[in-house]
Amino acid sequence: MSERDDAVAGTSGPTTDEGRLTQARKVIRGGLPEQGNGNAVYAAYVAVIASLVYGVPASRAFFKFVDPQWLSRHLTGVQGVLVVGGIVVGALLLGYRLGSVRGPVVPDLPYLDHVASSALDRAVVLRRWWRISLAGCLVLGLLTGAVVGTGMVSAGIAPVVVLLPTTLGGLVVGLALGGAWLWGQVRSWPTGDRGPATVLRGRRSLRALHHVGLRTQSARAVTMGGAVLAGDLRAARLDVAAPSTRLRRTRLRARGRVTVVAERDLLGLRRSPGTFVVGLVLSAAGCWALAHSTTPGVPNIVAFAGVLAAYLGYGAWSEGMRLQGDNAGTPALIGLPFGEEALAHLITPSAMFAAVAVVCGVVVETTSSAGPAAIFWPVAMTALVAGTHLMAAFRGLPPVTLFSPGSAVISVGFWYSRPLLLALIGGVAATALLTRSSLTNAFMVLVLASYAAVMFGRRRVRLLDEAHRA
Repeated sequence: MSERDDAVAGTSGPTTDEGRLTQARKVIRGGLPEQGNGNAVYAAYVAVIASLVYGVPASRAFFKFVDPQWLSRHLTGVQGVLVVGGIVVGALLLGYRLGSVRGPVVPDLPYLDHVASSALDRAVVLRRWWRISLAGCLVLGLLTGAVVGTGMVSAGIAPVVVLLPTTLGGLVVGLALGGAWLWGQVRSWPTGDRGPATVLRGRRSLRALHHVGLRTQSARAVTMGGAVLAGDLRAARLDVAAPSTRLRRTRLRARGRVTVVAERDLLGLRRSPGTFVVGLVLSAAGCWALAHSTTPGVPNIVAFAGVLAAYLGYGAWSEGMRLQGDNAGTPALIGLPFGEEALAHLITPSAMFAAVAVVCGVVVETTSSAGPAAIFWPVAMTALVAGTHLMAAFRGLPPVTLFSPGSAVISVGFWYSRPLLLALIGGVAATALLTRSSLTNAFMVLVLASYAAVMFGRRRVRLLDEAHRA
C-alpha cells in the first residue's frame, strides 16, 4: 500500500453506527467535552433525598392516621390483591395513554432533522433517551415501593421483611410502566411494527418509531412547556386533545335550545368512547367509595379517595362546558345567553353521574352492611362536583399578579386547584359528620359547600362573559 493510501485510510471516518453517532454528537457540541448524564443523575439524587425527607414521614403518618385494624381487615387477602392490582393496571393504562401524547423518546427537533433522519440505525440514535426514561421509571418504582414498605414497617403494621417484596414489586411495576409508556408511543403511529412483540423490546421499539410522529411529539413538548410556564392550561389541553373521528355523519336534531346543548354533550361523548369509559370507571369508583364511607368506622381516607375519583370522573364528561369557557367571546350559535348555556352544559354530566351514583349505592347497600345512606349520599355529591367543575371550566387565565418572583409556581398551582380543594374539603367534611355526628349536620355542610361552589361558578361565568363584551 502506498503512502497516499495509508493517509487516506488513516483519515477515513468510523465504520459503525455507534462511531458515526459519536462523531456527529462531537460536531453538535462544537468540540466541547461530553456532558454525560449529569442532569439525570442529579434528578435521581434529588428524588432519593426527597423520598427520605418527605416520603417516608408522609407514608408513616398515613398508616398511623388510618386505622391499622381496618387496613388489615380490608386490604389483606383477595381485597388487597384487587386494590393493588387495580392501582397497577390504572398506572399502566395511564402510561400507555401518556405515550401517545409525550413518549419516553422525544429528542430535540434539530437532532431529529439532522441525525435521526440519517441512514444510522434508529435504535442506536434514540437509545440514549430511552435509557434515561427507563432509568427514571425504575427509580420511581423502586422509591415508591421502598417508601410504602418503610411507612408500613415504621407504623407497626407489617414486619421488616415486607420491605423486600414492596421494593421489588415497585421495581417490577416501574419496569412495566416504562414498557407501557414506550409501547404507547410506538402505537401512536398507525403503521409499522406496533404489535405486542415490541413491548419491552428496546431496539425493535425504537426502530418502529416514525420520524413524523417523533417530530410531532417534540414540537408538542415545546408548545406545552410554554403553555405551562405561561399558566395557560387551555392551550396545553387543546394541544393534547385527540381529533374526533367517530360518528362524523351523526347530526343533532332541533329539540329546543337547552335540550340540543345536552344532546350535543352526549354526542361528544359518543364520539370519544375512551373519554366516556374513563369517566364511567372513575365515577363508579368514586361513588362506590362514597357509599362505603357512610358506614361507621370507615376511615376518612376512603371518602377522600371517593370525592377525588368522583371529581375526576365528572370532569371527563364535562368537555362541552370547558369548550364553552375556552370559546368565550365568540357569538352564540343557538341564541342562548352565555350563563344559561353554561348551566345547560351541566345537564348531561350531572344526569350520568347521578345514574351511576344510584346504581353503585344500591349495589353497596345490598352487598354490604351499609345502610340506606349508601344510596342517597353519592347522589347528593352531584351538586358539589357540578359546581366545582363550573368554577374550573370558566376560571379563565390566571391573573398577572400571581406571577410574582419566588412563588409563581405555587400561587398559580393553588389558583388552578381551588375547585378541587373545595370539593375535597366539603365532601370529606360532610362525610365525616355523617358517620360521627348527625345527618342534619352532614347535609348542612354539604349544602353550604355545594351552594358556594355553584354561586362562585356562576360568578366566574358572568365575569368571563363581561370580560369579552365590546
